[in-house]
Amino acid sequence: MKNFKIYIRDLIKTSIKIPKNFVDFVNTQIPKWIDNAIIALNYQENVHYIVQESLIKPVDYYSTGIVQSSTNWNDGLHQFLQIKHNIKMTSETFTTNFLSNRGYFTRYGPNLFGLTRTLGSEKAKQILVDVYKVDLVIIPNLRRKQYLSSPDIVAMNETEWLEEICRSTMNESNKERGILIICEIIEHSILITEKLQREYRSSGIKLYTTNNKNQEKNIETVYPSEIIIATNLAGRGTDIKTDQIEKNGGLHVIVTFMPSNKRVEEQAFGRTARQGKRGTGQRILNAASLTHNKDFDTEKITQLRDRIEANMLSNFE
Repeated sequence: MKNFKIYIRDLIKTSIKIPKNFVDFVNTQIPKWIDNAIIALNYQENVHYIVQESLIKPVDYYSTGIVQSSTNWNDGLHQFLQIKHNIKMTSETFTTNFLSNRGYFTRYGPNLFGLTRTLGSEKAKQILVDVYKVDLVIIPNLRRKQYLSSPDIVAMNETEWLEEICRSTMNESNKERGILIICEIIEHSILITEKLQREYRSSGIKLYTTNNKNQEKNIETVYPSEIIIATNLAGRGTDIKTDQIEKNGGLHVIVTFMPSNKRVEEQAFGRTARQGKRGTGQRILNAASLTHNKDFDTEKITQLRDRIEANMLSNFE
């Protein structure tokens, strides 16, 4: 890799005439451009970004699922993706002003108040207290939660994984309940949608994968036997009205991946059994995505995930 960077640096200097006032800038950027050219090659459409209206739009698939329409990647990454998709290239952007979360809380802390149902793990809560100097107050539920968790399912390959998701979906749909399927990436949402459309009436399936297409309004209410297929977008505070299916058992949530942390998981399953209503949830996982684990005991995998998160938070602190 070192020799490759030297080769590219020499190639640029010999084949491109660089104005004197840009020499230092180019020398600084060349290593970043090389790294980001490789990253752009490996980034996947409908995973790390989407192409919409001839624009590259980053996707925060790891946490919120939000399509970041107003965000451009720095250091040439955005431009290399534009080249990859034969899109008109824009100028490289630079960050001139930056205020960190910590700086924001330090400056405005006494006047900041927030509400959330998902603070995350105990370690995450402690970080908020220690680093951001905030007070945490737990407000008791007004109504008793009526949530039931179904046993996890681990499928051995993608084919079995899709079959298990469809089987669980159709089983709950036949009971005239509503079903919310939450996927890690847009690509998986499309895959599951296509599979279900071959076996189910397409009018009963709603897709919620982008926050800039007004799709959220389409899922404000779920009706009997209706299926919503979404990314983590559906797990970030979306309030789905379930009055029409309450008598049938409420909303059934299927999470199709191992969430990256406890907060993301709580957000996903928090879409059901809201305000004292009925609801159930289940994780249906693909063993192929759990290859870094020695076995497929989901309880052990969850514990390992939580330990990894705790270590990362300790390093951040």
